[in-house]
Amino acid sequence: MVNLFFPPTPFLAEVVESYWYSKVDLTTPVIQHYATPLLQGLVFNFKRQPEHHTYDDHSVTLDKQAYLCGQPLGSRIVKSSEKGIDIIGVKFKPLGITRVTGINMQHVANSIIPAEDVWGWELELLCDEMQSAGSLLGMIAVLEKFLIDKYMHTSLHYRVESAQNAIALLTKTDGSMSVKDLQEQTNTTRKTLERAFLHYLGLKPKLFARIVRFNVAKEIIDQGVLTQSLTSLAHQCGYYDSSHFTAEFRRFAGLSPSLYLKNKKN
Repeated sequence: MVNLFFPPTPFLAEVVESYWYSKVDLTTPVIQHYATPLLQGLVFNFKRQPEHHTYDDHSVTLDKQAYLCGQPLGSRIVKSSEKGIDIIGVKFKPLGITRVTGINMQHVANSIIPAEDVWGWELELLCDEMQSAGSLLGMIAVLEKFLIDKYMHTSLHYRVESAQNAIALLTKTDGSMSVKDLQEQTNTTRKTLERAFLHYLGLKPKLFARIVRFNVAKEIIDQGVLTQSLTSLAHQCGYYDSSHFTAEFRRFAGLSPSLYLKNKKN
């Protein structure tokens, strides 16, 4: 198993969180359950080893060279190919995809779309050039050059700054800031802020805040540093009570927090 991560150039620090490479050799398919992450991505699967994603009662088989992945709104089950995994990817910042494509993210949130649907023949040329690079670092350099060009030539409405500032506030406060406070801090109306989020992120600010808060609680459990009861964790993360915490956790993880914790210990 190989999992490598690479930072972006400073010029793309507002767009890209990291580049990554994952390679796993398998003899039988592996099924993994993913709780809702804070994630937008671009993945390249040059060997076309299919992955099957199941979410919201429907399934998608990924068997093309490249896909754009919008912010998930729920948990997923992913079944890998028996041939294994060999993928290069980009983890974008929350507004990363819209900054390099200019597309309306309402069509991408909770979806996985072929990258060729956005970039057409340019995607084919990019894939050819990446595969001719000769090394992993060379492939990432080609990819980064492509993203820099797209970033420089993508124009967005000034309203994107309202969404970016609100996202920064929600991230800083672990998703606990109210929409009303976001409006005041970003000097926007509720409708303007919601429109900006829907267009540039694909979901409303309140739902994004819920996903941020869920991930804060999940990360504490994942790190194995939970030194308090789940009820105390719920209050720490800003949930009204344990029932609210359980309902939200089940919504985004597909499991109750107690069962999720139990599975982590096993």
